[in-house]
Amino acid sequence: MKNYFSFRLGAILILMISLIFTACSDPKRAVTQDASRPALSITGELEAENHVKIAPPSISRMWNYSIKQLVSENTHVEKGDLIVAFDDKPVRDRLVEKKSELAQARSELKNTVRKVEQTAKDDVLSVEEKRAEFDKAERRAAIIDQSLSKNERLKSAIDFEIATNDLALARALADLHKKSGKLEVSLAERKVDTLSAEVDLLQKQVDRLKVHAPIGGLVQYIPNWQGEKPSQGESVRFGQPVVLLSDLSRMQLRAQADEVDRSSLALGAPVDVVVDSAQGKTLTGRIAELGRVVRDRSNNDRRRVIDLLVAIDGGDEVSLKPGMTATLNLTDVTQELAVEPGGSE
Repeated sequence: MKNYFSFRLGAILILMISLIFTACSDPKRAVTQDASRPALSITGELEAENHVKIAPPSISRMWNYSIKQLVSENTHVEKGDLIVAFDDKPVRDRLVEKKSELAQARSELKNTVRKVEQTAKDDVLSVEEKRAEFDKAERRAAIIDQSLSKNERLKSAIDFEIATNDLALARALADLHKKSGKLEVSLAERKVDTLSAEVDLLQKQVDRLKVHAPIGGLVQYIPNWQGEKPSQGESVRFGQPVVLLSDLSRMQLRAQADEVDRSSLALGAPVDVVVDSAQGKTLTGRIAELGRVVRDRSNNDRRRVIDLLVAIDGGDEVSLKPGMTATLNLTDVTQELAVEPGGSE
């Protein structure tokens, strides 16, 4: 019995000594082993940092656009080059119609101005004629001659009153013609201005149907919801992008990370980017954007993910194109959760 208790006491002492040695060992190393995580790999898709989607322009009374001319896919274009031209016949027909209306409105304006000017001249002559009659009647009414009969003097007074009224009426009619003439000319000018603006707008719309490259870069066709790429002669609806124009000088990787990996990601963190179609060429980059909202991967995939964007360093030695798949690797995902007291040795 005594030997049994001695054996148990010895076992307890050995266990206590083992725990003491474990506690006195390097805590930093122990925590590092617990905090170590496997390398994180995320698959994404390459895109150009500077890219533009070309879609049909907004044209009044147009919803379907027929592609008249389209630059070849996978070609490099310079800024200002023609990318796509849409059929402008509907707009040109309206332009011809408006130009005809504008020519007629300008002719009407000239006739209106000529008519108003002639009316003004006639009014000047009428006022001068009535003024002459007024002066004559005034002189006759001012003559005091006892040889004139009472009826003759009464007639002179009546003639003077009539001449006075006629002169006032001629002047009032001239003012009325002047005001109405200005109104007629103003209306005709406004009609010309309105039609001129419509013609200018239609001409601009005709020019806008020829879409030129806002930037230089690579041309790629954008398929529709059925996966069909655009081609010359086909029609597209307003708002449907046709061409993706990408400046390949700077590329970036857009990807989605699982929510559980959120703690391993940080803005500015360095990553390795392995391009699948570039013989496994590895590029370097950093996390430039990190989404703050967790969302579903898709309507059919309820896995929770966050969006992230990786800026790629260089890459000129590799032929990169938008749409290529690549894998970003975060090898440095080990985190030290504790620091050895007293600092490093």
